[in-house]
Amino acid sequence: MNNLTIRKETKEDFYNTEHMVMRAFWNIHGPGCNEHLMVHKLREAKEYLPDLSRVAEMDGQIVGAVFVSKARVVDGDTEHEVLCIGPVAVEPTCFSMGIGGKLLAEVANASKAAGYMGIVMCGEPDYYPKHGFITCDNFGIEHGDDGNFDAFMAYPLNDGFKDIHGKFYEAPVFEECEDEKEIEEYTKNFPYYKPLKLSCQWLHKERLGRISEIQKNSYTIRFFEKDIPAKLKGSFYNESPDKLPVVGDYVIFAYNPIGDSMILSVCERSSFLTRPDQAKTGTMQYMVANVDYTFIVTSLNEDYSYNRIARYVSVVLQGDSIPVVVLTKSDLCNNTGRYIREVGTISDKVRVHAISAIYGIGLEELDEYLIPGTTICFMGSSGAGKSTLLNAICGEEIMKTSEVRASDSTGRHTTTHRQLIMPGNGVSIIDTPGMRELGMAQVEEGLDGTFSDIIELESQCRFSDCKHETEPGCAIKAAIERGELDPDRYMLYKSLGQENRNNYAKKKEISKWAKAAKKFKDNNNFRY
Repeated sequence: MNNLTIRKETKEDFYNTEHMVMRAFWNIHGPGCNEHLMVHKLREAKEYLPDLSRVAEMDGQIVGAVFVSKARVVDGDTEHEVLCIGPVAVEPTCFSMGIGGKLLAEVANASKAAGYMGIVMCGEPDYYPKHGFITCDNFGIEHGDDGNFDAFMAYPLNDGFKDIHGKFYEAPVFEECEDEKEIEEYTKNFPYYKPLKLSCQWLHKERLGRISEIQKNSYTIRFFEKDIPAKLKGSFYNESPDKLPVVGDYVIFAYNPIGDSMILSVCERSSFLTRPDQAKTGTMQYMVANVDYTFIVTSLNEDYSYNRIARYVSVVLQGDSIPVVVLTKSDLCNNTGRYIREVGTISDKVRVHAISAIYGIGLEELDEYLIPGTTICFMGSSGAGKSTLLNAICGEEIMKTSEVRASDSTGRHTTTHRQLIMPGNGVSIIDTPGMRELGMAQVEEGLDGTFSDIIELESQCRFSDCKHETEPGCAIKAAIERGELDPDRYMLYKSLGQENRNNYAKKKEISKWAKAAKKFKDNNNFRY
């Protein structure tokens, strides 16, 4: 903090200041924010006081700002001039460093020296009282629209402020920044950040970030461009495993700039991909969350497996993500069309592309998914080309790649754990380790989505409990006889369905054992 400078804003600061303000308020009160547009318009308002406003600079970067404008307190025919401060912003990655307090003190001193009676503003009621602000009901001042509330506060500068009473009205410009289209258009001038609508907003002391990596009990939170080490709040250890954070989760955390931050809660998920940890036990592994598209990466060599792709598709659909099969190494295949058509028969919900990442063939087909705000998860076997594809999309070597053995077309795991990667274009990519096998458990909806054609046929059988064996009026048998349903596809559906039911039963049994063990330990005060 020894290199922190509090000064007046210059024209050369305008863009950087607005960018900092945007970051400070982004997703705090709702999706995105409008405070950067507010600052832009405030500078042109007649009420704005640039000589009293201040910015904070540290190491050549704007890290804070307070904007001051004239406001009115009206009591009948009497009108008093007061000051209003806002927005008050601090660069979020410099939170809890005392920058806001230094800015407020500087503005208060300058305003008092200029002869103003006091400051009236709306702000966080847990923060501003620490700096001398008092709720306005102590002064007989009401907000013009909303009366009195905890966030409506004042800071007396001179003795004359005690004689000011009435209704408070701020500069009209603060009501002129609510047009969503105007905000969206102006926001395009700055780097992309995804607007999020979450039940946890409004946030005050807490911050909102995203889990980018997990190593045992240590978590990494991506907070803007910064990676922050974090630990779980103790109450998480009483939660079921599916409630713990996974890579891709948005989390609320208490920010600690000099140590581990504390993860307080996990926000609601738009998608959640899981799989059996081991097919023999049926225990579940919780993989990634909030994924829009899942790239199922399969190379067009001996790694290719129709059955395995169908498994992936079922898991992805169950997790409410969109499956996109990316057939890599198309330069080594003489008939890519055949594989594209074959994968297309897995489900009407799957999308298929054949590419060669090394030679850039077909990569332009993936552009439709590389939209700012989109999250893409890479899944597939080791050696399928996930890392090569990721490097091609990013335009640089983000991940190391390894050679594939010619004997069996498999490779070493170049990705050892799940991690969130942000190339800088607003797209988020989650890379996952290669998976040799993918078991089925708790994917009923995913299987129904993958084999929706068979589900539709089953609904047409004469008997609702038809086993599709010897019963008359069986729509499944009729479709196979007419050549409309591939018998191998139907057998795959039956096989995956049976595996799913068996593993689910095992999982329930394991869960029962785990609960019994916990109860025994709790009742006997047993410690390991």
